[in-house]
Amino acid sequence: MKTRSTALRAGALSLAAALMLTGCGSKIKENESIETAAPAHTTVSGADTQSEPDAEPVVTTIEQTQPEAEEIKYEKFSKKIEAEIGALSGNLKTAKKRKGFKGDGYITGFKDSGDKATFAYDLPESQFYTIIIRCASEKWTRIAVSTGDHIHYVSCDSKDFTDCLVSNIYLEKGALNLEIGYGDGAVDIDSVTVKASDEIETLDYSLDKAKLSNPNATSSAKALYSYICLNSGSRVLLGQYDSIGTNIETEAIYKLTGKYPAIRFGDLMQITTDDPKLSKDDLANSVIWSEEGGIVGLMWHWYAPCEKSDYYADKTDFDLSKAVAKEKVSQLTPEEIEKLVKKKKITQQCADLIADIDKVSEDLKPLQDQGIAVLWRPLHEASNGYFWWGKDEKSYKWLWTLMYNRMTKYHGLNNLIWVWSAQNSKWYVGDEYCDILSVDIYDQGNLSGQTDRILFLKSICATKPAAMSECGNLPSAENIVRDKGYWSYIGQWGGNFLLRDDGFIEESYNTTENLINIYNSTITVTRDELPDFTQLALSEEEAAAKKDKESNSDDKKDDKKKDDKKSDTEKEKNS
Repeated sequence: MKTRSTALRAGALSLAAALMLTGCGSKIKENESIETAAPAHTTVSGADTQSEPDAEPVVTTIEQTQPEAEEIKYEKFSKKIEAEIGALSGNLKTAKKRKGFKGDGYITGFKDSGDKATFAYDLPESQFYTIIIRCASEKWTRIAVSTGDHIHYVSCDSKDFTDCLVSNIYLEKGALNLEIGYGDGAVDIDSVTVKASDEIETLDYSLDKAKLSNPNATSSAKALYSYICLNSGSRVLLGQYDSIGTNIETEAIYKLTGKYPAIRFGDLMQITTDDPKLSKDDLANSVIWSEEGGIVGLMWHWYAPCEKSDYYADKTDFDLSKAVAKEKVSQLTPEEIEKLVKKKKITQQCADLIADIDKVSEDLKPLQDQGIAVLWRPLHEASNGYFWWGKDEKSYKWLWTLMYNRMTKYHGLNNLIWVWSAQNSKWYVGDEYCDILSVDIYDQGNLSGQTDRILFLKSICATKPAAMSECGNLPSAENIVRDKGYWSYIGQWGGNFLLRDDGFIEESYNTTENLINIYNSTITVTRDELPDFTQLALSEEEAAAKKDKESNSDDKKDDKKKDDKKSDTEKEKNS
């Protein structure tokens, strides 16, 4: 296995500040899986960020360690406290105007950060708990829930009192002063309950029934998918996003930890623009990464068709709903599509969408020709409305299905493993169009296994892998074990979520200590530990050939039986 010698130079990130790649946004309104406000995160991109070959980086050999985690014993517990008897501060007061409250009233008056209500509990065991807040609000709002060491957020959008949950969080035995504070809007709270949870204890990671959605998947795609499913519940593949067109982040990880991530994530954001060089570089880097034994992951910050101005909904006039067509267009030729536009059977917006998909597909074909499977994650984070493809649920599903059919059936791209991350169950595209379900999590300072998000994904589909497709910071190895947070893989976002402008680790998100520990843990997988996927693909082909041979043999036996039966019948007639 070859090892690249490109070293990260201090200050390299600051050289290309003109081009910024932004992933998740700060507005997560319709997102069931993430209630934490994520900052608009950026990673520098540009050709200037690609360092020239330099001296071999000094890498310290670090011994791999087995993370130790305490055994969590479930003990039944549930305590409800009426909100009006909590310790209130700021503008909070008791009211009785809203219908449906229980007890002597509810609390209201959340207006600013000084408004807080505190509730005291005595927890019998260090284990997982769910906090149930019975609340109501006139419009969607968030509530800040502090457990002392971390602030969790829960949303409320019901005018009637309803239960909103902070689910499956680990809390230590003993006194808990639970603080409910102002999130970003007015809310009324009727009661707060803390209840022990056994959902994580009974979490089932088995993926015996998992299969790729594409029946024509290549042997390389089948091999990678089988490997991911085989590791489910035991080890987590580590992934890293590189600044577009570079290897800056993956090289920084190697220099610090002595390990490369198992997965390198790239972005095709500029592939349909007039200057696609950086995305072309990302594709080239993906090929090299695969040759060196790594897994390739690609996403697409899709510049709005026609305009090519931006991918953010508030920065483009492109309206996806106007592109939606009743006609079946996914497998038509460009000429046939153009005829439909002229006949006004479909809009120009629809034709432009397809043209972009065709462009991306053509650029992805060389990877399939070289036997490279791709973790393909398009149309991400749709449900929060941040991107133009998040116009509405119906339009989004139409676009996903169009893209899936166009790329697989028309272009024959069978090396893609489709990763869905719209992050709201109502936006799920269906098992037949998806292979891996994922969420993006930006919860700064939270080193837990984030297992409740796995439970969320499994509530949508229990037979497919669950991945943390993006994160602001990695969990700790110990907490992955403690929380049973065995994600299929975790993708650490790049740019200033990993590195400062001078090229050193941005400690406010990931400490060097945690990065070194998780990259040298027995429960995570790095590039050097991956199998030979070329050999695995050959094994897949041999197994398929053997199955076909056995099937043909069975068919011949069945035909012979039919012939013998027919012959016997004719003999009986003649006699």
